[in-house]
This record gives sequence, C-alpha cells and structure tokens, in this order.
Amino acid sequence: MRRHPAIPIFKALGVPLRLVVFQRVARRPSTASELAKELPIGRAAVVQHLTALKNLGLVDASTDGRSRIYRSTPDGLAPLVEWLSRYGRR
Repeated sequence: MRRHPAIPIFKALGVPLRLVVFQRVARRPSTASELAKELPIGRAAVVQHLTALKNLGLVDASTDGRSRIYRSTPDGLAPLVEWLSRYGRR
C-alpha cells in the first residue's frame, strides 16, 4: 500500500511547538530570531522546526542581508487539503 503524501505533514504538525512555529510563519514571514523571542524555545530549536517544515515544503526561506526570512508556501498544505477533502462532505 502506497503511503499518502499527507502523512508526513500530519506527523510534522502533530508536534505542538512545530505547529505553533508554522502558524506564526503562516501569519507573518519571520526570522528564526523573531520566532524565538515569541516562543519558550531557543533559536536553535526554532531553526530545527523550520528545517523540518522546509523539508516538507510547508515553508521556504529567502535571504535579506544576513537574515533568513521564513514564510509559508502557498501549496505546502495541498496534500493535506486533498486528503481531508475526501472525508469532508459525504
């Protein structure tokens, strides 16, 4: 049986702090330092969460001088939305 592409997204967003990081970046593009100031974890932990989200295509990063600005990707949640649409209205 083939694994659905939504499964890794469910797993990634099932980590409470990673979900919060994603929600913050989805609301407003931010640097890891900005996010760390808002959260009860350090910058290195924020970067680890952002890296996991980036590897799944949920966020991307651009460079502005010495800063990396993270933002949610428009189609990152598409596999999850597609999976949920199967079970929405019946």
